[in-house]
This record gives sequence, C-alpha cells and structure tokens, in this order.
Amino acid sequence: MKDQKLKLWMGIGMATLLAGSGAWAGEGGESGHENPVKAGDHGGEGGEHHGGEGGENHGGEGGESHGGEMGEAFSYFASGGEGGEGGEGGTSAAPVASDGAQLAMIHMMQGHLMAARELIKAGEVAEGRPHLTHPWIEVYPMAKPGFEAHGQDQLGDRLQTLAETAGTVGKWSDVSADFNAAWTSLDHAAAAISGDQPEAPATVAKVMLSLTKQAALEYDEALEEGRFVAVHEYQDGRGFVLVAREYLERNKASLMKQNKEAWRDANKVLDELETAWPTAIPPAQPVMQPSSLYAAQARLELALAPYLY
Repeated sequence: MKDQKLKLWMGIGMATLLAGSGAWAGEGGESGHENPVKAGDHGGEGGEHHGGEGGENHGGEGGESHGGEMGEAFSYFASGGEGGEGGEGGTSAAPVASDGAQLAMIHMMQGHLMAARELIKAGEVAEGRPHLTHPWIEVYPMAKPGFEAHGQDQLGDRLQTLAETAGTVGKWSDVSADFNAAWTSLDHAAAAISGDQPEAPATVAKVMLSLTKQAALEYDEALEEGRFVAVHEYQDGRGFVLVAREYLERNKASLMKQNKEAWRDANKVLDELETAWPTAIPPAQPVMQPSSLYAAQARLELALAPYLY
C-alpha cells in the first residue's frame, strides 16, 4: 500500500507539472489530446454539424474521440501496467471491453442525458437537443458488443429513438417519455452487468475516475484562448461530473464500510471539481484553468486509492 501511494504521489506530481507547463499528455496539441472532431463541428462559435435537427455528423460508425482520446478515460480498466490501477497507461481498446468500462460508459451516457435534461427544463432547448443524441452517436458504438453480450439488445433502440426525435423537441414534455425509457434501459443494462451483488468499491472508484477524467478532457477541449468556444464539450463535462456525484452517493454504504476516510476525501475533491462547472451555460471566463482541473482529478485518484489497492 505504501509503495502504491508513493507511486500515486509521484504520478500526481508529474501530472501537475505537465499540466502547469501546458504539456499534458504529450502529442495531442495544446490541450494534449488529439480530437478529430473540431470545435466547429461540435457546437463552437455558433456553427455545427451536431444534431440541431435530430441528426449529426459527429463520429462515424465506430464512435469517436470526443474531448480527447476516450481510451484515456478508460485506461483505469486496462489489464496490467499502471493503467490497470488508475494510471495513465494502457489506452488500447481492450479496457473498453471490460464490465467496469461498460458501467462507465452507461454512466457517461446518463451524464449526456443529464446535461440535456437540465438545459431543456431550463428553457435552453436548442442547447439541450444535441445532448439527446450523444449517447447513441458518441458512446453506444463502443459499448454495443458488451451490452448485447449481456442481453441488452433493446438499449440501442431506445437511444436511437431519442436521438432521431431530438430535433423535434420544443419543450421537456415532448421528450420526457422517450428520455425516461432510455434512462430506464440504461439502468437495466447496469443491473445486468453488475448482477445481484453491489458493485465492488474498486469498480466504483474506477468508474468515478473515468467519468471525471473525461469531464476534465471535455473542459479542456471546450476552451480556446481563455474562452469557452465549444459549449457542448463544457456541458458534457458538467453532465459527467453531475452523474459522478450521483453515482458516488448511490454507493456510499459500501464505500464507507470499506474506508470512511477515503469516502470523505473523495467527496471533498469532487466538491472542488464541481466548481469548474458553476452553471449549465458556461461563464464568460473559466472558473478553473485546465491544469488545475487535471491536478484536482489526480488528487481524486489519490483519495480513491484505498479502494483500488
């Protein structure tokens, strides 16, 4: 345990140094992660191909690397190497096939839907519509084989219906039935993967880290020269952090049973992370710089370490 904590502290120190120098994640340009979907294709600067009329030109048939390489967020589920225990290594496609990664993708899809619901209910319907399409277009192509292996064939139909009707939504009541059907199917898929037993604390910790890492990547991708230009990336990140909070609360009993101090520490860091997204519509100036957000996410990894080792 001591060696693992030392490794995490060393990793966090390096992560903070890289983030502060603008060199995070190496080769991915200024934000440190390649993204074939540019801001202009995704909602930045007012013009997009993003499902405003129910369909979008967003990621091809095989999913996409929205907000950076999505494999980076799933590296916590990699087998072997530091990526298997919450490190940055192991960004191959293999981790996505694990049950833990399948659970993370379910909660990412619910994070997208939370963003849509919040915006539409607040009267920001045009902002909310594209988020109804994201689970089907962005995440489901990666998750489909695993869901079908668990007998969750109907989930795709629910998500597709929601995506295809997004462009006709004018108010929350127009979409609430399809939204609730999709949400329920996602819950059923999670139950099918988890089985009768509660999710293990290690799995909960890795799902939390996947959600918050992807949220940080989305936040970083949304910014350009100190302004939020890709609004939907910001909103996706907010959705992921909100669903991470809900997920942490839902697993409170098992986490506190194993380690109360780790539970308290994780909550404190998550409180800090949430401050980066004060509102559904991004503020004129970022509340937190990406380097600080990455550093906070690394501290969350340290807080959750007792569940991982």
